[in-house]
Amino acid sequence: MLRVRDIIDGIDTFAPFSSCRDWDNSGLQVGSLDWEVSRLAVSLDLTDRAIDESLEKGCSCIVTHHPVIFEPLRNIETGTSLGRKILTCLERHLSVISVHTNWDICTGGVNWTLAGLIGLEPISSLDGSDGATGWMGVHGAFLTPVKGTALPAVLREKWCLSWSRDYRIPDTVSYLALAGGAGGDLWPVAKSRGSEVFVTADMKYHQVMEAVESSLGVIVADHGEMERITLPALGSLLSETLRLEVLQVDALGFEAGNIATE
Repeated sequence: MLRVRDIIDGIDTFAPFSSCRDWDNSGLQVGSLDWEVSRLAVSLDLTDRAIDESLEKGCSCIVTHHPVIFEPLRNIETGTSLGRKILTCLERHLSVISVHTNWDICTGGVNWTLAGLIGLEPISSLDGSDGATGWMGVHGAFLTPVKGTALPAVLREKWCLSWSRDYRIPDTVSYLALAGGAGGDLWPVAKSRGSEVFVTADMKYHQVMEAVESSLGVIVADHGEMERITLPALGSLLSETLRLEVLQVDALGFEAGNIATE
């Protein structure tokens, strides 16, 4: 029987925790390294739905992309959302492991998967870092240039996005850079690499303005949706590495059914 420490060791073979950024908090979040793991779940976040589905499907460990505990906690108050979820996981022996920036940047990870889904090749590290350092973004080319007017729709289809917002997309796009999640700080690097369009999430107003004024096309997508599409790839790597059944839970995320309507 595998234990939580075995799951962490397995992840370390394809998404080394040593590659996590200094500000990150990946690894074991809730539970014990010695708890047994019979079936594994993957989810973008530790939502209530993710916990419920994991328990219903007999999973004893859940791997999330976003850390459950990101900043130091002063207390664990069970009346709060986070405190309630931590208590449930501890009571039900559901361990939680987070793979955040190490999944973003590894070969086969977030940026690699996003590029592959839209046929971007060959790809290289956006900031010129090597494989050991990890790729916080990627730059690549389309084998056949894409019509600028069609590009946002292509991304929405291939990445299962519910929306996107675009700025100054050229008539045709041959070179594109992307950074899964919040990568607004990387737009100058994308420009310097010769990218015609930069795609990311959570880009600040002035970042967009400065990029557009520098003649760089920009497409902004939803943070969660942009990363959630890579979870099947994470599940496959976990299954292949650990020889364990892996199930995706809370496939639609916390947004589903929680968006206010008039």
